[in-house]
Amino acid sequence: MFTLVLAVPSLFYVSQYNQTFLHVTSIKPQTLMEIDGLDTEVAWQNTPSIKIHTIGGANFVDGQTTVTIKALHNQHETFFLFKWQDPTHSLAHLPLEKTQDGWKVKENGFVNFDERNHYEDKFAVMLSHTCGSGADGTTHLGKKPLDNKPSNWHGKGYHASVDGNIRDLWHWKAVRTNDMVLADDNFVGPPAQPLHGQRRYSAGYLPDGKESGAYVMNWQWYSQKGIIPKRLPDTLTAPNQVLPWFGSSPYQSAKDNYPIGSQIPSVLYRSNRFEGDRADVRTRGHWKDGMWTLELVRKNQTNSDHDVALQNGICMWVSAFDHSQIAHTRHNAAIALRYSL
Repeated sequence: MFTLVLAVPSLFYVSQYNQTFLHVTSIKPQTLMEIDGLDTEVAWQNTPSIKIHTIGGANFVDGQTTVTIKALHNQHETFFLFKWQDPTHSLAHLPLEKTQDGWKVKENGFVNFDERNHYEDKFAVMLSHTCGSGADGTTHLGKKPLDNKPSNWHGKGYHASVDGNIRDLWHWKAVRTNDMVLADDNFVGPPAQPLHGQRRYSAGYLPDGKESGAYVMNWQWYSQKGIIPKRLPDTLTAPNQVLPWFGSSPYQSAKDNYPIGSQIPSVLYRSNRFEGDRADVRTRGHWKDGMWTLELVRKNQTNSDHDVALQNGICMWVSAFDHSQIAHTRHNAAIALRYSL
């Protein structure tokens, strides 16, 4: 195993093919850490970082971006700071556009669940007790990679756990969850049973349970030929924003006075936050000058069956999305967490 350490003490350059270690620096419980997508706290300035080169993502320059990672912990929580290059600040998530034939979803691949143009930036973190390759054995490639399970529309494959173990998966979304100051707390488990009439089968990639709160898509049913919005904004709302439940009204064709070419948001909040297990991960991202900065915090132990406890030896993988639905960057080698006392 080989890790190249440069002369600068706070920076490690890491080969994507070798497991590396992320030092999780101890801070006092009373240290104030504001989750605002900025790294202005002294604690961030004084902790070491690693750099992980990720590849294979749509829309990034040459499909690549380097992710800089720092981590802090106290006896209750662990904090992460992620930074990655992304030249475009992408917030227009499948806008709804008024056409001569009615409302349509502005898309170029969403019909096959592989949108790469009209989508938001995202970032994902996976955690596991084990550190194998291929996202710890959870990646299954191809049109129909799992026996007795449905094929997938985009032909790329699924994520599922076939060894019976749960992997934790945090999915931050620049439109849908950023204003919630949350990441979507998901997990990778065994392949789920297909549901009758289900168009998209997600195998083992599933959300944690929630008590309330959600975002939904602002259409009554999806068709590539056209949709009917669930609600219309009470006042003109930019398509790169979220449509609040209060501040919008149920769709009525008689009140649909938007001119041809108008665009409205496709994301509709039924409440402004998740509650319960799905809301365990507080996160905020901030984009400036071609760089995303993402702060994230979670309790070390949530006592959820769908979460992995944050402790020494846990392995992590990261992926960045540049206005793409599934075409994210990746790296092979696991990042092993090393907690200081």
